[in-house]
Amino acid sequence: MRADLILTGGLVLPIAGPPIPGGAVATRAGRIVAVGRAEEVAAAVSANRVVRLDPRQSVVPGFIDSHQHLLSYVRSRTRLLLWDTVTLDTVLSRVRECTARLPSGAWVIAAGHDQGRLAERRHPSLAELDAAAPDHPVLIYRACSHIALANSRALALAGVTDDTPDPSGGRLERRAGKLTGVLEESAIGLVSAAAQAAPIDWQTGLRDAAREYHRRGITSVGEAALGHVAGLRDLDVVREALAGGELGLRMYVMAYGPVLERLLEDAEMSAAGDPLREGMHRPSAVGSQPSNLSPWSSDEWLRFGCAKLFVDGTLGGGTAWLTEDYGDEPGNRGYPVMPVEELRERVARAHRAGLQVAVHAIGDAAVEAVLDAYDQALTARPRRDHRHRIEHVEVLHPGLPERFADLGVVAAVQSCFTYWEEGDVTRLGPGLAPWGHAWGALRRAGVVVANGSDNPVLPDFAPLQGIYAAVARRSHAGLSLAPHQAISVEDAIWSFTAGGAYAAFEEREKGALAPGMFADLAVISGDLLDPDVERLRELQVDMTLVGGRVVYERG
Repeated sequence: MRADLILTGGLVLPIAGPPIPGGAVATRAGRIVAVGRAEEVAAAVSANRVVRLDPRQSVVPGFIDSHQHLLSYVRSRTRLLLWDTVTLDTVLSRVRECTARLPSGAWVIAAGHDQGRLAERRHPSLAELDAAAPDHPVLIYRACSHIALANSRALALAGVTDDTPDPSGGRLERRAGKLTGVLEESAIGLVSAAAQAAPIDWQTGLRDAAREYHRRGITSVGEAALGHVAGLRDLDVVREALAGGELGLRMYVMAYGPVLERLLEDAEMSAAGDPLREGMHRPSAVGSQPSNLSPWSSDEWLRFGCAKLFVDGTLGGGTAWLTEDYGDEPGNRGYPVMPVEELRERVARAHRAGLQVAVHAIGDAAVEAVLDAYDQALTARPRRDHRHRIEHVEVLHPGLPERFADLGVVAAVQSCFTYWEEGDVTRLGPGLAPWGHAWGALRRAGVVVANGSDNPVLPDFAPLQGIYAAVARRSHAGLSLAPHQAISVEDAIWSFTAGGAYAAFEEREKGALAPGMFADLAVISGDLLDPDVERLRELQVDMTLVGGRVVYERG
C-alpha cells in the first residue's frame, strides 16, 4: 500500500490501545491507514512523504476542544483586550488609551477583564469608568461573558436607570439603590442591545483563529452556543467557513437561541427515520455528500444534533448556583437564570425531538437541577444512548458523580479553569471547597469526561495546559487546588481526545489513532507520559495535521 504520509519513530499514543514506543502512523486520503511499530508499518506501507520523529516526541489524536466559542473568539479579537491586566490602573489606562483613538461618542467595547486576577480583586467602580471615558460609552465584558461593566454614558444610551427593574435571569447591581455599572447575566443584554460595534470580517477572522487552534494541536471543536453571537447568521457563517475543510477545523454544534428554536421546530416536524434525524450523528463515508440539503445536513466537517441551555452563571461573578453560601460572600448562593420548571420543560422538549441536550451548569445546585430534569425526561421517554451533557460542572457534592453515571450523562469540563481560574474555586465555602473541579470524583464514578477550554473565557486555551492542570491540580501561579481530585495523565489525554469524540457521537471517526479514523493528529515536543508531571508544563505542539494535511509546524 502507498500512503500519503508516515510519521515514524515517536511515542505513539493510540488512546484505544497501549502506547507504542518507536511507533508510526500512516495516512492516506484523509484517513489513517496503519498504526504500529515503525518497522512493521514501514514493511507494510510506503509513502510519498516520511517525517522522522525524535523518540521523545509523542503522537496523539488531534485534540478535541469539546466546549468553546469560535465565533465569540473571532469577535473578541476585534475588541479592546484586557486578558493580561493585573491592576485596576492598567484596566483604566487601556480604556483611556482606546478613547484617544476614537471620535467622541464612539463605543469602547472590551473583553477579558477578570477582577479575580487584579491586585485589588474588584471591578472598577462606575465613577472610575466615568472618569476614564467621560465622552464615550463603555461596555467591558468579564472574561466569562456572564458579567459586564458599563459606564454612565452607556447606561444612559441604553435607557437603564436606578429605577430599571432587574430582568428575568439577571441582575443590575445596586448599592444604596444606585447602579454600580455591574451587569449580571441577562441584564447585560439591556446595554449590549444599544452598543454599536465595528463590522467583523468573519471569514478572515475564522482563518486567523483556526491557525491559533492548530498551534495548540486542536483539530475539532464543540461550538457551545451557535446563535449567541449573530442569531441565525451564525449558521451561515460556520457553513461558509467549514465547507470543504479548507479551514482545517471540524465542528460539532450546540444550537442556542434562534438557531436552537429553528432546529427544534424542524426536528419536531420530521417523521421518524427522516434524514434530519438520521444524518445528525451518523459517521460519513470518505468523500460522501449529505443526502439531505436542509440547514442541518451534516458531513465530516460540520455536524448538528445538540440543544444548548443555560441554568446558572459563573463562580467568578458570584452567579453560579450553589447549595451553600460563597465563602467570601455570606448570604450569596448565586441563582438560576432559568426557572427550574422551565428548564424541565425545555429539556423534555429537546429530548422528545430526539436531540442531545447540553446544559450550562456550574454550581452544585444547578448541576443537581439539570440531573433532575434529565431523570424526569428519561423516565417519561426512555432513550438509549442519549449522551445528554452538563457543561462546566465546576462544583459538585456527594452523590452527584454517581447520578451522572447512573443516568449516562457526559461531564463536559474545562480543566484549563483549574490552571487559570484559581480565584474562582477559592471562593467556595468549607463544605464545597473539596468538591471544586472534582474531575477525580467523576472519573472514579465511571463518568465520561470530555474536556475543553470555553475559549475565549481564559487568557489561553491550550489543551496541554488543561492536561497539566487536571493531573497536577496546580494553577499557573502554583496554587494547589484540591489535589485529591486529580486524574491520571492517561485520563486527561483521553478527555481531550476520545472523551470529546464520544460527547459528539463521533468516536468511530476521531479521538483515537486506528485505521479508518480521520488523520487528525498532533505531535508533541516530549513524552506526554513522563512520570515527572511538572515536565508537562514544558511541552509544546510541534506539528498538527487535519485530514492528513499538515496545518501547523513549529518553527
